[in-house]
Amino acid sequence: MSVRITPSPAVGESVELAPYGRGPNQPDWAAALESSGIPWARYIDALKRHVILILGVTLAGSALGLLAARRVHPVYEAQSKLWIDPGGSPSSGPTRTQQLLPATSWNELMRSSAIVEPVVRKLRLNLSYAKPGDSIFFTNFESLPSLRPGAYLLRISLAGLYALSAGKDTVVERGVVGDSIGRKLGFGWAPDARMLTPGRTLSFSVSTLRNADANLTRAVTVSTPDDGQFLTVRLTGSDPQQTARILNVWVEQFLKSADELKKRHLLEFKSILSEQLQQTQSQLQAAESELERFRVNTITLPSGGAPNSLAAQPTSDPSIAGYFAQKDNLAQVQSERMGLERLIANAKGGAIEPQSFLLLPSILTEAPQLRAAIDELSSRQAALRTEKQFLTDANPRVTQLGETVHKLQYETIPQIAQEVLQTLRMREQDLTTQVQSSSRELREIPPRTIEELRLVRQVAAIESLYGVLKSRYQEVSLAEAQIRPDLSVLDVAAPPLYPSSNDAPRLLVLAIVASVAIAAAIALFRDRIDPRFRYPEQATHELGLTIAGTVPRLRPSRHGELQVDLLSQVVESFRTLRLAVRYDFPPDSPVVLSVSSPSAHDGKSLVSANLALAFASSGHKTLLIDGDVRRGSLHDSFGMKATPGLVECLGNGTEMDAVVKPTGTDNLFLIPRGTRAIKSPELLVSARMNAIVQAAREAFDVVIIDSPPFIAGVDAYALGAVAGNILVVLRQGVSNRKLAAAKLAIVDRLPVRILGAVINGIPSGGLYRYYGSDYYPARNSAKKAVTLSKTRGMVVGA
Repeated sequence: MSVRITPSPAVGESVELAPYGRGPNQPDWAAALESSGIPWARYIDALKRHVILILGVTLAGSALGLLAARRVHPVYEAQSKLWIDPGGSPSSGPTRTQQLLPATSWNELMRSSAIVEPVVRKLRLNLSYAKPGDSIFFTNFESLPSLRPGAYLLRISLAGLYALSAGKDTVVERGVVGDSIGRKLGFGWAPDARMLTPGRTLSFSVSTLRNADANLTRAVTVSTPDDGQFLTVRLTGSDPQQTARILNVWVEQFLKSADELKKRHLLEFKSILSEQLQQTQSQLQAAESELERFRVNTITLPSGGAPNSLAAQPTSDPSIAGYFAQKDNLAQVQSERMGLERLIANAKGGAIEPQSFLLLPSILTEAPQLRAAIDELSSRQAALRTEKQFLTDANPRVTQLGETVHKLQYETIPQIAQEVLQTLRMREQDLTTQVQSSSRELREIPPRTIEELRLVRQVAAIESLYGVLKSRYQEVSLAEAQIRPDLSVLDVAAPPLYPSSNDAPRLLVLAIVASVAIAAAIALFRDRIDPRFRYPEQATHELGLTIAGTVPRLRPSRHGELQVDLLSQVVESFRTLRLAVRYDFPPDSPVVLSVSSPSAHDGKSLVSANLALAFASSGHKTLLIDGDVRRGSLHDSFGMKATPGLVECLGNGTEMDAVVKPTGTDNLFLIPRGTRAIKSPELLVSARMNAIVQAAREAFDVVIIDSPPFIAGVDAYALGAVAGNILVVLRQGVSNRKLAAAKLAIVDRLPVRILGAVINGIPSGGLYRYYGSDYYPARNSAKKAVTLSKTRGMVVGA
C-alpha cells in the first residue's frame, strides 16, 4: 500500500466547516426527560449504588432501636368506678346531710398528700430493690418521719453482724442481726434474723414520701362527668398486679378519708350549735329570774291590771290597754335600738360578733334575714375548719369558704344590722308620737306594768330562740347517728390482661424507619458530593456535551467469556456510534477524529479500536493511529509489534508505508505507537504529524487517532488540533467531572470541534435505558458474530 506525505496546513488549521469547541447545550430528549421535575430515577440509582451502606446503617439503627425497645415496658391501666351520693333533698330539714364536696373538688382530694401518703406508706412505694425477689426482706419496713432518702447496701458477715452502708463504701450503721436496722436513718425495719443468712447482700434505695407521692399522682387520672354522679379513677403502671393493688388501696383510703372528713364537718357544726344553745339557755334563765324578782317585788302594789300569764291580758278600759301596749312596744323598740347601736358602735366599722346578737333575741325573732345570715355564718365557719384539716390555705375551696365567711362578717351581717336599726328608729318615732298623744290620759298609771310586759316579752323571745336552737341541735345529733358516706365503690380495680399502650414496637419501627431515612439521606448526600461522572445529565448540563454514544459495561467471566446478549449490545452500541460520527462529517469528506478522555482507565483505547472495527466492518477503509506514544498498546490488541510505528515516522523520517500495517480485519489498518522515547510527546506538535494526518485523509475514508488522556499533558490537545475533531470518552463511576470540565475548558480555546461524549461502562437499564436497545439478533447468530480479545477485552464485530 502506498501513502504519500504531501505538504499540509500548519498545525492547528482545519478543513472542517463545523464550529470549534462544544456546541450549544442542547441535551437530547432522554436527558431532558430526566431533568424535568424531581429526578426520581437519579435518586433510585443512588440508593441502589449505596445499598450496602443503607443496609449497614439500617441494621445499626435497628439494633439500637431493639436495645431501646427492650428498655421500654408496656403500660397497663387499672380502672375503678365510684358512685357519688347527690345528698338529701332541699325539704329534708335545715341540717340535712348534704354532699361533702362539689364534683370539681374530688380530683383535688384524691391527689392530696393526706390521701396519697398513707397509700405510699402502706405499700412501701418509696422503696425499690436491686432484685425483685428481695421484697420478702422488707415486708415490715416502715418509713418514719425522720426518713433519710438515698441508696443503701446491707451486708451480713459470717459472724452474724450487719453493716448498713450509704452507697457502697460509707458504713452508717453496724449491729447484730435481729436488731432494728436503720432507726437513726428513719427506717422502721426489723427483718427476720433467719432470712438474713451470713454472706447475704441487699441493695435498695429509699426516696421521700413526698417524692413518691408526686410520681404516683402523675400516673392517676380522675374524671367526673359534669352532670353525673360517677367518679372514674384510672392508674397506669408497668406491673398489672401492682397497679390494680395500688389503685384499690388508694380508693379505699380515699373513701375512708372522705367519710372522716364529712363526719368532722358535721361535728364542727354540732359544736357551734351546742355553744349557741348553752348561751341561749343561760340568757333564758336570767330573763326568767328577772321577771320572777320583779313580780315578787310588785305583788303587793296596786296596778292598772297585771297580766295573769306570759301573754298580757287587756285591762277593763280599752284606751288604757292600748296605751300600755303602745308604751310597752316603745320601750321594747328603744331597748332594741340602743342595744343594736351599742353592738354596731363596739364593732367600730368591723365585724360584729354573731354571739352578741343572742343578747337581743327579739331582734333575731323579728329579723329573719339577720338570723338566717348568722346561721349561714356558723355553717360556713364549721365547713372552713373542716376543710383546713385536709387542704391547704391555697386550695380554691378553702379560699372560697374564707371569702364567704369574710363577706358575711364584714358586709352582709353589718348591712342587715344597719337596715334593722333604721327600721327600729322609724318604729320608735311612730310609737313616740302615739304615746305622747295618749300620755295625758294615762299619766297616773305606774310604769311597772309596762316593765312587766317587757320582761314577759323578753322571756317569750328567748324561749322561742332556745326552742329553735334545741330543735336544730337534735336534728344534727340525729344526722350524726344516721350519717352515710358520699362515695361508694361500684367497680373494684382488676389487674388488666392487656397493656393500654406499648411503645416498644413503635419505637422499634421508628428506629428502623429513621435509620432507613438517615441511610438514604447519607446516600443521597454522598451522591451529591460525588465528583465522579455517573449520570447522563452531568455530561449534557454540567459539561455541555452531547452524548454521541454509549458502551455497555463489560464484565467477562473467569475464562474471559461474555454473555451473548451483552456482546450483542456492545456491537450495536459501536454501530450506533459509527452512524452518529459519520453524519457529523460531509458525505464527500473523510472522517478524521481523535479519541481522548480526562484520565486513564476511562476506556478511550477500547472505544477507538472498536469504533475503527465498526467502520471497517461497514466497508470503510479505516486507519487507526495509536497516538499514545507514552503507554499505547493497540499493537497488543491486534497481535503485532510496536515498531516501527508513529514515533519512527515522526522522528526518524521513516516512510508512512513502512508503519501502516494491516490487521486481521478487512479494511482496517494500524499505525502502532513505535519506540518509546523521552522526546516522543514533542513530536506530536511537529509539522510532520500534521503531514501524516493530511496524507491519511487522502488515502483513507476514516482516520481515528487514539490520543493519550488529557491528564497526560499536551499530547491529547496536539492530536485533537491536528485531527480538528475529538470524541471525549467518559466512564460511568470513574471519570472525574471537575477534571473533565477543566480540561474541556482548554479544548474550547483550541481549533478543535468536540463531536460529543461517549459514555463507557454504563449498566443495563436505569438512567441509560433510553440510550440502548432491547432488540438484538437471535442468540445463535449473535454468538457467531462477536468474539472477545483476551489481551485488551476488545470486541470484534462482523
